[in-house]
Amino acid sequence: MKRSAAVMFLLLLAGGVVVLQTFTHDPREDFVARKGALTSAEYREFGEDVHFTKADLTLRSTSGLRAECGVLMPKAPSARVPAFILLGGKKTGKNAIQYVLEIENAVIVALDYLYDPRPSYTVVEFLSDIPAARRALLDMAPSVMLTVDWLSNLPVVDTSRIVIIGYSFGAPIVPVSMTLDMRIDVAVMVYGGGDLESLIHHNVRRFEGEAFSRLVSLTGGLLLRPVEPLRYVDEISPRPLIMINGTQDEQIPRGNVEALFARANEPKRQVWIESGHVHPSKTDLTRQIIRAMKEELAHLQIVAE
Repeated sequence: MKRSAAVMFLLLLAGGVVVLQTFTHDPREDFVARKGALTSAEYREFGEDVHFTKADLTLRSTSGLRAECGVLMPKAPSARVPAFILLGGKKTGKNAIQYVLEIENAVIVALDYLYDPRPSYTVVEFLSDIPAARRALLDMAPSVMLTVDWLSNLPVVDTSRIVIIGYSFGAPIVPVSMTLDMRIDVAVMVYGGGDLESLIHHNVRRFEGEAFSRLVSLTGGLLLRPVEPLRYVDEISPRPLIMINGTQDEQIPRGNVEALFARANEPKRQVWIESGHVHPSKTDLTRQIIRAMKEELAHLQIVAE
């Protein structure tokens, strides 16, 4: 048997075991166990701007989980301030703090993804990378909880105003994180939607053939079922959910957005912006999104008017 065929066979066999576990086991206890207890926090300042000190943060837990973060710490906070946990797109990770605009007087923590996607994939490369990519994504929700532990111990943080904000690739992690950690007060999903299988198919099909797209989406949808937003979004309530989406988003079809919003319970708010998908290079769009988000958070008394 050729090596590539052997790799495919073994990974598909392993995938079958994972899929069986996925449909017969509630993953919440696994997420909590993976989070463990915070054992250390290494905080390393590397710069500053007018409003913030910038730092890298490494959090470690008793489970062996490691969370790499970028942090913006306010220089002159006015009393206790809100905390924002950012889950950015796949190309930003902890560097999402570099794209924070028109926000001040808050502690901002952006989590990194501990998997670096390839520019493109063969079938064998895709199958070979599945374990590492899946582990990195499933570790995001426990990493959020570990981050809340750290934030809750900061005297500057108002623990009644902790907000999780997921952009694009990071948005699907918001509902499961809210379900697992009741200390998070508000959920914000920016340019995200539900039904990961169809989202994966839609985006892979933009560049690949139908057969490969179907393979990737079926595999991805099954393996990522533990974080599927449609499983958890109704449990965010009674805490607020804010969804901000683009009317011409080429990556998140409107049907996926509406299906997720319909599944959520009140209180919830939907904001539509006339735009394509969000990207760090789209500075004007980023400002528009942040203004819309701040307006909604002001109504909730998370930030000042």
